[in-house]
Amino acid sequence: MSEENQPDDVEEPFDPATDPRDWSAAETELACFALARSKGKRLVRIINTKKLPMQFICIFEDYAE
Repeated sequence: MSEENQPDDVEEPFDPATDPRDWSAAETELACFALARSKGKRLVRIINTKKLPMQFICIFEDYAE
């Protein structure tokens, strides 16, 4: 199955050593929104790694000007 045909509910593997995106780890999904606001960036994706204690990976990008 090609990448563009994957359903949204399929979790992508996350490798912090090789992922080039701007990201942060958080304990909750709500914390991702707070992090985005404090960084002044747009939250584009939340990945649930299911690994405690910081199980959510928040992916950010700059706002388009």
